[in-house]
Amino acid sequence: MCYSYEVERAMGRWRAGAAATGALLLGVGCGKSSGALSTPATDGGANGGGGLFVLAPGEVAELTVVGGVAAERLATPAGNEQFVVVVASTSLGPGRAPLAYSVSLDPAEPPAPSALRTTCAIDSAPWATASLPPGTPPSGTTVAVGATRTINVSSATGFEAIQATAVAVGKYAVVWADVTPAHPAVLDAAFAQEFLTDFESTIMPRERAVFGVESDLDKDGHIQLVFTPVTADTAIAFFTGCDLGETFGCGTTNSGEYLYLTPPNAIAPPYNTPTAIKEILAHELSHLIHYGRKVLRNGLPAWHDSGYMIEGVGGFAQDVIGFQAGNFYVAMAGMDGIDKFSIADTLVDDTRYDTTRDGVLRGVSYLFVRWLYDRAGGDAANADGTLANKGGASLLRRLLDAPKTITGELPDATRSTLADTTVDFYTTLAMSNRDEASIGGVAPKNPCFAFLPAPVDPVTGKQRGANVYTQFHGQQMHGPKTQKAAAADGKILPGGVEVLTLDAAAGQAEVDVTLTVDPKAAVRVRVGRVR
Repeated sequence: MCYSYEVERAMGRWRAGAAATGALLLGVGCGKSSGALSTPATDGGANGGGGLFVLAPGEVAELTVVGGVAAERLATPAGNEQFVVVVASTSLGPGRAPLAYSVSLDPAEPPAPSALRTTCAIDSAPWATASLPPGTPPSGTTVAVGATRTINVSSATGFEAIQATAVAVGKYAVVWADVTPAHPAVLDAAFAQEFLTDFESTIMPRERAVFGVESDLDKDGHIQLVFTPVTADTAIAFFTGCDLGETFGCGTTNSGEYLYLTPPNAIAPPYNTPTAIKEILAHELSHLIHYGRKVLRNGLPAWHDSGYMIEGVGGFAQDVIGFQAGNFYVAMAGMDGIDKFSIADTLVDDTRYDTTRDGVLRGVSYLFVRWLYDRAGGDAANADGTLANKGGASLLRRLLDAPKTITGELPDATRSTLADTTVDFYTTLAMSNRDEASIGGVAPKNPCFAFLPAPVDPVTGKQRGANVYTQFHGQQMHGPKTQKAAAADGKILPGGVEVLTLDAAAGQAEVDVTLTVDPKAAVRVRVGRVR
């Protein structure tokens, strides 16, 4: 049958339906046979009656899933509308084998009404006024320049005892250089001093402002920054909880706050620059603080946060502390490989590393932590280098300081289910930053589905914040990997997401979509209009 399009002045939005009194008739189109027409729904409402669902640019609707089936008939009066379909699995159960789904673009019969998403899983209001827990920076007497020490360093074969000399000493940290005859660290004195100065003037104060004050197990008031070529056998840099307590699996401990870094001459370009090493240091320092606040302060026997939750916090530190550069590559790997990611890798406690998907898992986990921080209100970087908390640090501290794991604390802290949090996050990846000039789309109307603006840091000159279409180092991110709805591969990981594109056709008044998904995937389905 034919139907009319109208503007309803009371709502100020498009609606498919019969012309109403006082409405401005804009046109008439004929689509597929339908029953009674309907109004778009709001949260908790219904589009009812089997009519067309109308999305304005930037709006997102949630389709009701019944028995693994979701469907909708989307109005396309202009014939050039573009949509994304977010198929989000909320399953956190065991097993990572892909589950099946299918897509049909034949005439659809929604099993139940769809609804606009106008609310957020995470409300920023409580965090904007939440006070940060007080913290007193540690103080104590440490060594002088020229002091020597034997330090046990994790290596590819276990642990190696190295001889180290203190080459720079500051208020918060000591820079140590490996002087073991077999592998001395090449460390220029000027570099060591510059490194220490930036650590103490920017990195350390900002880490404390965002993550909280570090532990001081050895009571010397300092963090030991150890440069040794031995580290290169394990990673460019690392932190180990073994230094903060003898636990199962630890062969030895240095009983203090230690971070291990590879000297610049032993690192391949472009990761051997002072700025790159500072970015890595910000990442590793977040691990040390995370461990101290989660495990030591709570007297826990072990660190049960997922390895990728921990790495997500570390990637976020690269961003929020202001030295973000290499982190862009990791984020892009996550977006390009989004179909290989499962939120279970981040949210299921005690999850270990997966070398086959490591870059993807790190990248998306970082974006998840950044999104949580943004949804709580984020922060502001002041011209003097300080960070003003606008709610982001309040939520993050709550998650880090709780005796429960971050995953265990998240529902209590946000008063939202993990499922709601997951689907909002996945919707953000699909909808955020599409108003970039190079993309030519629109920003989401619901701020839940957008990262906060990513400004230039006033101190470092680097981008702070996430933008899934950002340009960097002569490259550009392209948002999450998408598939055309008509050619979807039909496989979704438990806890994973598929982002499908659905375009209108000229002369067609609607596009229809039906998804049939293995119920074990526990999917939520959303459709967003991006143009």
